[in-house]
Amino acid sequence: MPDFYTLLEIPRNADSTQIRAAYKRLAFHYHPDLNPGDARAEELFKQINEAYHTLSDPIKKSRYDARLNSFQGYTDYSEAHWRAYRHQQYQRWRQAHEKRYTFDREYFKIQGLAFLTFLIIAGFCYGLIHTVNYFYALKQQEEARQNALLVNQVNALFTSGQEDDAFSMVSSLMRQYPFEYRFVIAYDSLLEELRKKADREFDESNLGMSLSHLKIIKKYEMPTRFETLRRIAICQYNLTQYDSALLTLKELHHVQPWNFELVYQIGLINLVNTNNAAEALEYFTLGKRMFKESLSRKYGEAFEVVMNPADAPDIYYDLFEARARANLILANYEEAITDCNWAVFLRPKKAEGYKLRALSKAGANQYRTLCNDLQAARQYGATGITELQSQYCR
Repeated sequence: MPDFYTLLEIPRNADSTQIRAAYKRLAFHYHPDLNPGDARAEELFKQINEAYHTLSDPIKKSRYDARLNSFQGYTDYSEAHWRAYRHQQYQRWRQAHEKRYTFDREYFKIQGLAFLTFLIIAGFCYGLIHTVNYFYALKQQEEARQNALLVNQVNALFTSGQEDDAFSMVSSLMRQYPFEYRFVIAYDSLLEELRKKADREFDESNLGMSLSHLKIIKKYEMPTRFETLRRIAICQYNLTQYDSALLTLKELHHVQPWNFELVYQIGLINLVNTNNAAEALEYFTLGKRMFKESLSRKYGEAFEVVMNPADAPDIYYDLFEARARANLILANYEEAITDCNWAVFLRPKKAEGYKLRALSKAGANQYRTLCNDLQAARQYGATGITELQSQYCR
């Protein structure tokens, strides 16, 4: 039984990336087009193809590993068994040949007939094998020609702008002919070319076309890359497809649940663009918990006493300001005041934290220090303060 791991020069615990890298390296080295007339290279290339398609499929790989392990154990047992068996056969042969042979005319006649029979059978087998190999080579050449034509059809579809049809066709061909390297190479080449198109259109702010190409990439990229999803979300947001952008960002959040910026972006779109303050508050609350956990790991539980607020990134301030707005909309005034306290603590010279805290205090009927917040908001450049002061600070 062939050892595919040894053939691909990878360890038994290799992951899918290592398997694919080894396959591409060896397939390129032993490709028949690069080794014309080299039967050994052609045979190795077939074995490499078989090894890759077995080890890259999780189900096939698990079955192969089980067979390989059982085969090795069976081989160990068989070698000991057959050594004993051959020893017994040798002993019997010695006992049977202790008597002397008589080399007479009959003996040489029999030996001559046996040798003639051997020559006839050997000649017939050689001719048969040669004929089979000849027709097999013709079949292989015809298959290679047909497959090259199919690859050309795929490329023609892609060039004419029918990218989805091109990927659908080459994917179907890969399923029908899993050992044909041309279709794998064509698939990877189309995917890379489409990425270049999408990136170029994205850089040129042609977001509609970029989004169209990125959706095709997402459909056929296995697994979908983080950058692909991120660019899809950016395109959807800038094209005012806010619900779709939220779905894509949530998909990204599922991949990277620790990404603070994603949590903030999902909450902000809910708050500003879809007017869903309740869902926005859910994500802002998650962001607040991540904020506290991050700073607790860095400074300890009493981080607000130890840390220098100026060292905190601006996105922390933005989170608490946005969370205060969501709580104000939902009439959670006490929570909004707490959020504003954090915002003022992190950026004491930003006016919006003071203004929002004043509005939150008004909602909670806490008028004692409300005018101080309005005065600080005016000092740092907030707008609309005069009306609020005339209303609450007579």
